[in-house]
Amino acid sequence: KKDVKSYGDIEADLDVLMTKRVSEAAANGNVPRHVSSIDVQTGEILIKMVDVPQNHLFATLQPSCECVRFFTQRHKTYPLIIQGPSAGPDSTASALLAELLNLMRKSEGSRPGEISRTNSSSFLIG
Repeated sequence: KKDVKSYGDIEADLDVLMTKRVSEAAANGNVPRHVSSIDVQTGEILIKMVDVPQNHLFATLQPSCECVRFFTQRHKTYPLIIQGPSAGPDSTASALLAELLNLMRKSEGSRPGEISRTNSSSFLIG
């Protein structure tokens, strides 16, 4: 049986390792970022920590912002870029509500009403 440690057991060690990683990257004019890539032709999916230059798009994103770059036949040299907020509470709630409404329409058909949104929640009126 494998001995699995809890996050609390390794938190201090991770902090030391990441502090060192950030310092070494900064000394070279970089910042570490998690980068994922999908090669559609091979089906290979990679998720890794990469040091990118401080002026790279991934380094300049605002906190809680996501960025996807598409390298395609048409966009070989300059990728198509989509960026925006990551799934915070509002985005997640909106997506879940949209999916729920879609499922309801499929099972019961559409029904009249309107969607109202408050600061952090959405609901169907009618």
